[in-house]
Amino acid sequence: MSQDRKTPGRWSASESLEQTKDISSLVPLPARKNRAERLRELRELVTSGKLPGGHLEQSSKESGENLQPPGERNPLWRSWSNKWQFWLAVSLMLLVGMGFVAISSLLNLTSESNCSKIFWPTASANDRFFCAQEAASKRTADDLLAAIELVNALPPDHPLRPRINGQIEAWSQDILRLGNASFQEGKLQEAIAIARKVPQDVPAYPTVAKQIEKWQSTWNDAEKLYRTAEDHLRQEEWALAFRQATLLLDSGNTFWESTKYEELTKVIQATKAEGNKLVKARNKASEGGLDNLVTGIKLAQGIGQNSYLYQAANKAIAEFSKKIMGIAQKRLQAGDWQQAIAIANKIPEAANLKEQVQDFNELAAATAQALTGSVEGLSKAVEIAQKLNSGRPLYKQAQDLVGRWQQEIADVKVLDLASRMAAPGGVKDLRAAIAQLQTVPQSNPRSEEARSQIGRLSRQIELLEDSPYLQRANDLASTGDPNSLEAAVAQASRIAQGRALYGEAQGKIQAWIERRQRLQDQPFLERAQQLAARGNLAEAIEMARRIRSGRVLYEEARSNIRTWEAQFQGEQGLQSARQAARAGTADALETAISLASQVPDSSSLRWQASEAIEEWSQRILAMGVEQSSSDLAGAIATLKKIPSGNRAFEQARSQIQIWEQSLNPPAAESPPPVPPETEPPSRPSSR
Repeated sequence: MSQDRKTPGRWSASESLEQTKDISSLVPLPARKNRAERLRELRELVTSGKLPGGHLEQSSKESGENLQPPGERNPLWRSWSNKWQFWLAVSLMLLVGMGFVAISSLLNLTSESNCSKIFWPTASANDRFFCAQEAASKRTADDLLAAIELVNALPPDHPLRPRINGQIEAWSQDILRLGNASFQEGKLQEAIAIARKVPQDVPAYPTVAKQIEKWQSTWNDAEKLYRTAEDHLRQEEWALAFRQATLLLDSGNTFWESTKYEELTKVIQATKAEGNKLVKARNKASEGGLDNLVTGIKLAQGIGQNSYLYQAANKAIAEFSKKIMGIAQKRLQAGDWQQAIAIANKIPEAANLKEQVQDFNELAAATAQALTGSVEGLSKAVEIAQKLNSGRPLYKQAQDLVGRWQQEIADVKVLDLASRMAAPGGVKDLRAAIAQLQTVPQSNPRSEEARSQIGRLSRQIELLEDSPYLQRANDLASTGDPNSLEAAVAQASRIAQGRALYGEAQGKIQAWIERRQRLQDQPFLERAQQLAARGNLAEAIEMARRIRSGRVLYEEARSNIRTWEAQFQGEQGLQSARQAARAGTADALETAISLASQVPDSSSLRWQASEAIEEWSQRILAMGVEQSSSDLAGAIATLKKIPSGNRAFEQARSQIQIWEQSLNPPAAESPPPVPPETEPPSRPSSR
């Protein structure tokens, strides 16, 4: 509706279809008058002189003569009233006025008309337009829809249909703006509901459908971003979640760009803090041990059900709880069933292992009965374990234990029977017990105990069978002579390897062999020692060599032989050196020193050889000093025959240095060359 209407009560078709103006500012129109009132008003105008023919009456009123009757006051009026032309003019004016009133009633609506009381099937187009504009001016979705409905009811071929369609387009856009406001506030369904109220048969409906599709697309894209960020949060990917959150800022919806963005960023920050707690729980649990696993579970339990990490926390709790259950299982297998139950009860309900813990406690109680080892205890254990039906978590484990305990019951019966059979202690009794124990399969729970019993009974049999041989050997060895010792060794050797008394017999055999060898070889060693003491080293060595390798006195004999050989070698070397030194020459003395140096350090004559070497070195030094008076080079050669390692060598080296300097004095330094200009004139040679 346009507010540019010039005349109250008038309506212009071209102006009424403007879409951008509001009718709230229009000037109120006067109330409509019926036909009788307008005719009466027209007569009053004619008689008052405001129409043609009445101007004289008006002038007479102004002059104060209006109290006279019309005919008397104005003769001109009487003359006009008697003419047919006057009444023709009056009739035409009445007809024009009545037509004007009729057209005005059809084309004009006053602001005081009551639209709610109009009977719409017979209402005019103008009434519909006016009431539609009046409804649309309220700017609500329902009023705008009511306005569209009023004017859209006109037939498609109505002359005003183009303008009607334009008005409907404008009101449809107003409805979409209202829907878009709801959409921007985050009320998608409300916005769609508002837009879908526009009738589908209006030309503007395709615009409505496109707008709804755009809203849904924008909303779906924003929801997808939000869900993707949530997925990243569940995967503990904080950076990727923040990246998705920032994309909401370009979503094209105020609600998602502000409210939901702030909501998501706060959720990310809170979830990241919870993620740090979960990481701490995992790190603690990774250190291993019951206490660390329990601490990790407590940390993970601090993450609430509304958290995006709740499932991850529950998964971690379940993982930690399974490790705790593994520790409890090991405790139970070790026989500590009370501690095993205490450990299993530390598993929280959040791990969803409640039934498994209950079954474990039942099996632990059954294990406690089985650990008694008696048939009665094992039977009670089987009875408890068989209460777990096929639907329980530890049903398979219970069945395995039942099978094991039933086999163990059978084994216990066999062990008891074998013990009774072995009680008399005879070899036949023991062998019968062993045969009974061998019926226990190696795969049975008590097979190890059965094998142990077999070993023990077998040892008893071997002791009963071999003790007479060892006793006879001891009796023979007690005599102490070599022949008796040899007979004792032969008797003890009848005990085979692997028998119960084999180790003891071998120890005695070795002692008796060494004792016999010592009795046989001791005379040879003593004789050799006697010969060596007399200085007959060669014969002593030959006597000691009669003790063969592998004999008990062999190492002692070899040690004496090495000592005697070194002593003998030293004597021979020192004797040869002294014989060589008798020549008295420097070369002879050098040879003597070389022979004396070969006397071993282990020889008792080594000190004599060292003294002889020192003496002969001094004699060579003296010879060299004496020779230096006539032959300095020869004296140096003589002193070089003295070996190192004695006092004469140091003296000889000092003397050699002095003599070598005398033989090879340092060259005198030549005078610097004299410049040519300063050379003295040469003298004439004299002959």
